[in-house]
Amino acid sequence: MELTVSTTAMPAHIPLRLGVHLLVAGTIGLISPFTALAWPFALLVGIVLGSADVRAQHGERDGAADTFVRALGVAGGILAMLFFGAIIGGIVAFGVVALAAFSERAAADASPTDRGVARILLFVVPFVMWFVVFPLLGLNVDINIGG
Repeated sequence: MELTVSTTAMPAHIPLRLGVHLLVAGTIGLISPFTALAWPFALLVGIVLGSADVRAQHGERDGAADTFVRALGVAGGILAMLFFGAIIGGIVAFGVVALAAFSERAAADASPTDRGVARILLFVVPFVMWFVVFPLLGLNVDINIGG
């Protein structure tokens, strides 16, 4: 009687490079006042594009429905960036898209929990810079709508 032991290979995860993601988040925080309110939408578009790139690098194929929904999300995100950034801020926000996509690629081989932490950092650090750091430094970010 022969016993066989089957082991499933667990994917090896690299540790999260926290410094890289903090640097990217800080840079997004510095750019965010120049985008008006377009930076959250730019983050979402960058995360969608970066995660699609990561899936392609790992050899995962997406179905037609996934590709269609991703295209709608990116198109809607870009329109929201242009609207909430009053066109010019939306164009500046494409830098945020590139930084968020870079962050996704940098976290590509990390565990799913670490990728979630990187995404949370991308939202929290610019938010803290808007409402804590900029007022402490005496910087005044005024957004006037309609007048």
